[in-house]
Amino acid sequence: MKKNGLLRRLPRSAAVFFVTVLLLAFATIVNAAEKKPGDGWQFEVTPYIWLPTITGTMKLEQPPGFTSGKLDYGPGDYLENLDFVGMLDFQMKKEKWSLLADVIYLDFSDSDTAHFPGVLPGGGGWTVGADWDLQALVFEFAGGYSVFRNEGTNFDLLAGVRYTQIDGKVKLDITGPLPGWVATQTFSESETFFDPIIGFKGKFELGKKWSLPYYFDIGGFGIDSDLTVQAFAGIGYSFTDRFSAVLGYRWLYYDFGEDSKLVEDLNLYGGTLGFKFAF
Repeated sequence: MKKNGLLRRLPRSAAVFFVTVLLLAFATIVNAAEKKPGDGWQFEVTPYIWLPTITGTMKLEQPPGFTSGKLDYGPGDYLENLDFVGMLDFQMKKEKWSLLADVIYLDFSDSDTAHFPGVLPGGGGWTVGADWDLQALVFEFAGGYSVFRNEGTNFDLLAGVRYTQIDGKVKLDITGPLPGWVATQTFSESETFFDPIIGFKGKFELGKKWSLPYYFDIGGFGIDSDLTVQAFAGIGYSFTDRFSAVLGYRWLYYDFGEDSKLVEDLNLYGGTLGFKFAF
């Protein structure tokens, strides 16, 4: 496990965002009063778009002559490197209890080429083309209990699990005076992480139309990954009782630990836009 503190490894903007979410939660607790919850199950389905900047450290070794195993991609790289993405949030509530599920799937790919000069006189050398692919599935499931609730605020405690699967592959195509059996080589690795999480979520109501939702969880605790942290804060607008939009900022961090074979750490942060359907 790494010895450096979490806040030392995060950009200042992420630390400020983290503190903002905590302040929203504290304000909810201070101002909330008990309210009798409604009867019956309520369901919410929210397909959303998240355009994060992705940084991290890969442990799948790159061949000599290629760039290091650092990940650094932003929204501007998506058209070139993003092959597929899917995101969906689901929640169901009854009285003070709630269940929530969230799924994210990302598929990134990239390619690079390096030329190596010949060793023998007159040798033309060889060219190596590398194609790599990184796929990630994040599935979260948690149960929540409403601690405080009134007409304008609610604050829920939650506990659950976050499952993460990461698959990485590097394919090498070699052109030059080499035996045919080394012309193409493929290296791949796959890892899964099953992390317990605890946290809280809530919302400030700003009149009948506007709201400020927020969310925070922390987990891992060295059971599988060393640490995982997630936070969200946003602003929502209700077009009708059954349809609303939420614009926000989300941050997801992983420290997979030194024993990880594929990825050492992963940091995703950026804006989100979701459309919520209630029934």
